[in-house]
Amino acid sequence: MQKRPADKFISVHQHRIRYWEEGQGASTVLLIHGISCSVLEWEHNIHALSQQHRVIALDLLGCGLSDLPLDADYDMQAQARFVCDFMDAMDLKQVHIIGNSMGGCIALECAAMQPERVASLVLSAPAGVGKTTLFNFRLASLPHLGELLTKPSHDTGFVTRELVAEKVALASRPNAQAVFLKTLRGFVGFGGFLDAPRQAFLARVDQVKCPALVIWGRQDKFLPVDHVDILKQHLPHARYEIIETCGHVPMTEIAERFNRMCLGFLPS
Repeated sequence: MQKRPADKFISVHQHRIRYWEEGQGASTVLLIHGISCSVLEWEHNIHALSQQHRVIALDLLGCGLSDLPLDADYDMQAQARFVCDFMDAMDLKQVHIIGNSMGGCIALECAAMQPERVASLVLSAPAGVGKTTLFNFRLASLPHLGELLTKPSHDTGFVTRELVAEKVALASRPNAQAVFLKTLRGFVGFGGFLDAPRQAFLARVDQVKCPALVIWGRQDKFLPVDHVDILKQHLPHARYEIIETCGHVPMTEIAERFNRMCLGFLPS
């Protein structure tokens, strides 16, 4: 595995934001992670993508090593505005965005909000399209129960123990759990994704016209692959790729194939 990029920090609205940066390409690719995640999600991708592009991955406000203010607005439009403000701080005029899960939702919001700044999108199982989601996420939306269910644990899955330890440490930072639950409860309830925010989001997706590649794992337990049928109604011009033996995080589960797909789609 390639050496990780060094942690860098920039101030956005007086909040300290961590990011990774690699590559000298003429075009810039911005990587946006999912809920309660960080730049670590892109460890298997940033070097490969940087062979043809300048690549930047950020820790969203309230995630990773970025600041965790409890009084911030964490709905998806507010997160998109913050990403655009991060782009301003970094002097990024236009970017290609790759987003996973909540990061895919935020990427779509950015493209609807400032279409001239988003050249293309790669959306890996974008959140907020369909109503259904993992039962544990729905339970976590409930008061008190969510606080019990979202304590950091050492569930290794398909990642290394070292990475799990890093993710547990990030999830154990002061305010991390509270920010996660505030974010989650803004768009997920016990019945799944909340109808009003979801319908408003899909109406904004109708406005997105930039080239888009959608990647979804057939085995995704967080966001079922049948959400693709809904997204096709609102983003009909996108290219859709269903990966049969993959779950929710293809950039980790099938990293080399994911990188090839992205590089094949993004203009060099």
